[in-house]
Amino acid sequence: VGAERDVSYDHGIKGSIAEDCYFAMHAFMKGYTFNFVDGEMHEKSPFSFWDFIQQRKRWVQGISMVVRASEIRWKYKIMLACSLYAWITMPLTLTNIVTGFIFPLPVPNWLNIMALMISAVNIYMYIFGVIKSISVYRLGLLKYGLCLISLVFVILLSAILESVAIIMALFGDKKKFYVVNKDWISDGTLQAV
Repeated sequence: VGAERDVSYDHGIKGSIAEDCYFAMHAFMKGYTFNFVDGEMHEKSPFSFWDFIQQRKRWVQGISMVVRASEIRWKYKIMLACSLYAWITMPLTLTNIVTGFIFPLPVPNWLNIMALMISAVNIYMYIFGVIKSISVYRLGLLKYGLCLISLVFVILLSAILESVAIIMALFGDKKKFYVVNKDWISDGTLQAV
């Protein structure tokens, strides 16, 4: 609570889209440290592919604003910038991987190495997210292992959807703010936005 009062969430337009990220960067500059909280968070995920794409688009735009914020020094945001730029190049990396299987043409080694490193960062982020989000104690080792294995199949679909979101974030309307609907209708169906 003290950090929230000291740092504040009120940072204008630059800190309004990815407010948690902007807050963390400012708190980091002021000497605050963070760690993961052991516990469960009950957050509602997007219910449709469109909502997922819109959510990721907003994240790309918001985190880009944080990385471009001149008041946050580079030594504090360098890792965030590396992660963001790896994420933004996901459509290119995905295209390289798919076309490499369909049309196995010789590609310069530097391009393969770059695509591999970007893919590795993105895959690491997915695996890290699952490890931090799912409790082995709650699910048990077998179900936890199945969640990690299923990640292999989910990553491709997620990478395609996130690539669409990235392209929309880079070339689409940056002034429109899409609010993801996370409310259920009482009959168990999803509510359309």
